[in-house]
Amino acid sequence: MLWKGAFRLLKKITALLAVFLMAGTALAAAMFFDDNPRYIQVGHDDTTESYVDMNSIQSIRYDPPYYIIKATVVTYDYTTNVASGYENKFFYNFKAQTVKAQTLSTLLYDDKGLPTKQIILPDPAVNACDRYSVNGKAADNAFFTCYSMTFYHTFTKQPPSSTKRNE
Repeated sequence: MLWKGAFRLLKKITALLAVFLMAGTALAAAMFFDDNPRYIQVGHDDTTESYVDMNSIQSIRYDPPYYIIKATVVTYDYTTNVASGYENKFFYNFKAQTVKAQTLSTLLYDDKGLPTKQIILPDPAVNACDRYSVNGKAADNAFFTCYSMTFYHTFTKQPPSSTKRNE
């Protein structure tokens, strides 16, 4: 009789553990940028994921070959479980194929994607972006959104056709 009571208690404990494990997994996996077309992934590694917020993109300057676009890059840090947004101003030189970024402010988000705090950065520096960096990819996405073409281009000169015309 005692073993039946112990068996029932063990079943209840196992069921409770399963519920806690499923709930913990659901909380850790669901973030506001998951499967949301508003956020386009521009980088990830073993501790972070970064997205450009497509709703934040604004063209500030259109003066070819120079352009300026504002966009927010959201980064989720798995080591701290914090989502931060970086409001950037991207400076483009289309002819030179260079992009520079200036981070104007930092935003902290809750788990629903609502900003809870904004920190304005005084005298923000302007730094060059590597094409394959998070900011470089975000800048390329922002440029495409504004002008329907990628910023970075690689032109390869094709050799003249080797086929001769039949005369």
